[in-house]
Amino acid sequence: MPNVLIVCPDPQAYVSRLGPLFPEVQFATVATMNAADAMEHYPVADAVVAFGRGFTKECLAKAERLKWFQCLITGTDHLTPILAGSGIDLTNARGIHGPQMAEMAILHMMALSRQVPQLMRNQLGHKFERIRPKVLDRRTVVILGVGMIAEHTAKLCKAFGMTTIGVTRTPRPIEGFDRVMPRSELLEAAALADFLLVLLPYTAEDDKAVGDAVFAAMKPSAYLVNIARGGVVDEDALIKALDEKKIAGAGLDVFADHILPSNSPLWDRDNIFITPMIGGQSDRYDENALTIVEPNMRFFLAGDYDGMINRVPLP
Repeated sequence: MPNVLIVCPDPQAYVSRLGPLFPEVQFATVATMNAADAMEHYPVADAVVAFGRGFTKECLAKAERLKWFQCLITGTDHLTPILAGSGIDLTNARGIHGPQMAEMAILHMMALSRQVPQLMRNQLGHKFERIRPKVLDRRTVVILGVGMIAEHTAKLCKAFGMTTIGVTRTPRPIEGFDRVMPRSELLEAAALADFLLVLLPYTAEDDKAVGDAVFAAMKPSAYLVNIARGGVVDEDALIKALDEKKIAGAGLDVFADHILPSNSPLWDRDNIFITPMIGGQSDRYDENALTIVEPNMRFFLAGDYDGMINRVPLP
């Protein structure tokens, strides 16, 4: 009987759906985001369904039977170095994040343009102060990193009357974008932005890709929004750009440290809107993830690893 380990905050959401469909599978569950908390289960696991945070070489060493790892998020930079050369098949959840990420992008842009942090401070202080907010209509959003999430986001931005420009290493016509520019022209694109929206996955090549040069190219009235990976933005350069008023503000859902430290200077700035790494989350997350997990489970049980959805190549 195959053993499948599910490690996530609500593993029962997966077992209640998968259990009746796959009665031949023995499911084990651990309700946590930290994969290291499931250490006792790895020795008998043939497959793991998890976000993968905290999965270490020590976990892998215990997982002698592991053949398939279904990551429940798109980014697998935390797993690929661990699983490299292991012979284990890795799949991700690419394709399920478009609606929530697009809405998070709009939330950040509207929070900044409509001065939501100031409005909240006024509400807490019982201060009735009228402001003159900006609108998204006829503003330009430059999206750095053009994948499925960016395509969904661009269409939503167009509904708000925005001009959409994509920046990618593989320029091509893309639905929802008014213009697509090559990565080599990032600085030229940044100069056009009212909002520079970062949707790049994190790689060593893209470490601190948004830094001093990009901020210097942006308009003083422009905003940075990062809902992708914290390491893509140079936080020291961002703070410097804010201090020197090279940009107007920033919306941040991700940070250089996985959890933003309580003593970070980013917390106390009037022109920063912060959310706690929830851009990819939604009340329908597990439901959407199962549209990938369920068919991949069928492929796994049939031994058809090549047929799996969202296979991630490992070095």
